[in-house]
Amino acid sequence: MAEFRVRVSTGEAFGAGTWDRISISIVGTRGETPPLPLDRFGKEFTACAEEDFEVTSPQDVGPVLLLRVHKAPPKLPRPLGPLAPDAWFCRWFQLTPPRGAPLRFPCYQWLEGSEGLVLREGAGKVPCADHHPALQQQRKEELKLRQEIYGWKTYIPGWPHCLNEDTVKHLNINIKYSLTKNTNFYLKGGSAFAELKIKGLLDRKGPWKSLKEMRKVFNFRKTPAAEYVFEHWQEDAFFASQFLNGLNPVLIRCCRCLPKNFPVTDAMVAPVLGPGTCLQAELERGSLFLVDHGILSGIRPNVVNGRPQFSAAPMTLLYQRPGCGPLLPLAIQLNQNPGSNSPIFLPTDNQWDWLLAKTWVRNAEFTVHEAITHLLHEHLLPEVFTLATLRQLPHCHPLFKSTGLGIGGFSELIKRNMEQLTYSSLCLPEDIRARGVEDIPGYFYRDDGIQIWGLPSSLETQEALVKYVTMVIFNCSAKHSAVSAGQFDSCAWMPNLPPTMQLPPPTSKGQGSPEGFIATLPPVSATCDVIIALWVLSKEPGERRPLGTYPDEHFTEEAPRRSITAFQSRLAQISRDIQVRNQDLPLPYVYLDPPLIENSVSI
Repeated sequence: MAEFRVRVSTGEAFGAGTWDRISISIVGTRGETPPLPLDRFGKEFTACAEEDFEVTSPQDVGPVLLLRVHKAPPKLPRPLGPLAPDAWFCRWFQLTPPRGAPLRFPCYQWLEGSEGLVLREGAGKVPCADHHPALQQQRKEELKLRQEIYGWKTYIPGWPHCLNEDTVKHLNINIKYSLTKNTNFYLKGGSAFAELKIKGLLDRKGPWKSLKEMRKVFNFRKTPAAEYVFEHWQEDAFFASQFLNGLNPVLIRCCRCLPKNFPVTDAMVAPVLGPGTCLQAELERGSLFLVDHGILSGIRPNVVNGRPQFSAAPMTLLYQRPGCGPLLPLAIQLNQNPGSNSPIFLPTDNQWDWLLAKTWVRNAEFTVHEAITHLLHEHLLPEVFTLATLRQLPHCHPLFKSTGLGIGGFSELIKRNMEQLTYSSLCLPEDIRARGVEDIPGYFYRDDGIQIWGLPSSLETQEALVKYVTMVIFNCSAKHSAVSAGQFDSCAWMPNLPPTMQLPPPTSKGQGSPEGFIATLPPVSATCDVIIALWVLSKEPGERRPLGTYPDEHFTEEAPRRSITAFQSRLAQISRDIQVRNQDLPLPYVYLDPPLIENSVSI
């Protein structure tokens, strides 16, 4: 006979408690106890509660290896009837043996129905425990169960794989979107929808009458950053700066040799570079940069409200004056095939020709950002990492503890990018070097991101593993914040980042006008739909967990606790540095400020 004290902690979420019967089996080096009920007078396992029990084992099982958790319906009907939810969110068990220190078994997951669970002690204090037959068998059973629950199936050819479930309601409760977030998400979207509905804008299928009329949508929700965009969206310097610190700061690269299909001449750029300068000298100096949206070439556009839409695959040449001055656009070509029907637009052109060319580039930015940088790189790929973790790693494993084209056009873009995606392109330091943008000034996405990144560099070693995990964590947290949190700021004034275009790209110069510019932009209803969506998607709907915040106490050992404290201290210093720098910026860059970065792709 052996007496154990058991403390159980239930989570705080809505519905976390349960009326079901809970029992445990204690697995040790010498055997396993039968199920030991955790029972006392009244209801146990209420939300937010930590409750104590005493259980008696009929035999000495030796040093404890595992804790089996059993859950079964109550003997009597639940007070709220048979439809009352019976899921239980358990935070942890603490088991105190007759002799020795308490053992903490982290759980932090939901148990549904009569589901059982096997937990390992968080610190792994039992010597050689991993070689014990009981643990080896438990590992096999756990892996089999996880691979059944989180099985793969191919959904769309060329895309990453997805779960073998037909609808969200069939997902395991532990990977469903939380009720709180779902509720906040729809309430927020509903309020924005209602506001624009009252203004009579949601049902208008036709074009905008003027830029002035667009302010009706812009005024429904405003932020300081969105106001800045509205005031400066036509300026060349602001247009160029968005390649560095806007929604898609990952395409700009140093240009050492002009592409053959982008025949920019010295005469074209002399008004910006100055008399007597030449492109070749600037190319050799490393002061020219290129943004190429060639991946869009040949993509079939969507049809909106019965009207065909149009797309472009532009190339944009930019210039950084050595030592000072803002990054500026030099030339824009709106497709990949030069010729008489594909003019190169310049800052010296007609005002509306040049503005329309820049707006086509911004439309390309919207498409590539939403389909590739945001959806593929920051949602679909992190889901692959997440599912691999769920399928292969036990909960006590350290890695488990950190953790206008239409669908057809998006699918084609994703397939194209998947074919050229590399591991190094997902690693920020290597990506920065590969694009040759180590020294371009005012690149805050690079500066802040490098501070948050780790710095391992070797392969097939512990350092290589650290690098890989750093890549996963960075892409699932910091980079997602950089390309997601500012969506509404950039798009609230729609001409700055139009989601679709209603007229084809211009094939000649000298035809630009305010009326032609307005006619090319998205119609009223499409503008409202996109702005509502981005208003909702760019803001975290409650239950925030900033980077470095770990409310689930998976780590019980002293060493990782010290590492977490050091990490949090470093993040706090990075945040202070960013806030000091931002005081001197006309448009503060806040998307990589650690308190504003979510621990994961949480929306």
